[in-house]
Amino acid sequence: MRRQMLVPILTIVGLLATGSTAIDRRLSFSHGRLQRSCAPWDGPAIDLRLTSEPAQCKAIAGPYIDIGVWRGLPIHSGQSVRFAPTSDAGFASRCSKVGDCERAESGTIMFDSYQTGSGASGRYELHFRGGTDVKGMFHATWCDTHLICR
Repeated sequence: MRRQMLVPILTIVGLLATGSTAIDRRLSFSHGRLQRSCAPWDGPAIDLRLTSEPAQCKAIAGPYIDIGVWRGLPIHSGQSVRFAPTSDAGFASRCSKVGDCERAESGTIMFDSYQTGSGASGRYELHFRGGTDVKGMFHATWCDTHLICR
């Protein structure tokens, strides 16, 4: 009897331990929107939000990958940005929905093309806790925003 109870309990604990940010790894985050943003110290930054379906200049509910860059601006074609615990270039997260995100431990985004006011394309590779990698190619459309950083 105890053994019969133990298996379902361990299964539930295992599912909870994987976290609520579990995203189907087969999703391709190849579409995106790109816009101005604010760095943690209220300086200029850009925000790239990648989705599995064509993105529009409106709120994206999820799942999505959120990438913020605040060092090395302005971005230019051919530029590579690395995220690591020792760098302060920006961040990358995978999100199952708004407010339910997991930060990447490290990663790289390469902007093959980039034009403010138009969009960008390139590729990314992100590394998450537990040895999970998310990588792919993207094309993002520029979204104008009226933003004032403090």
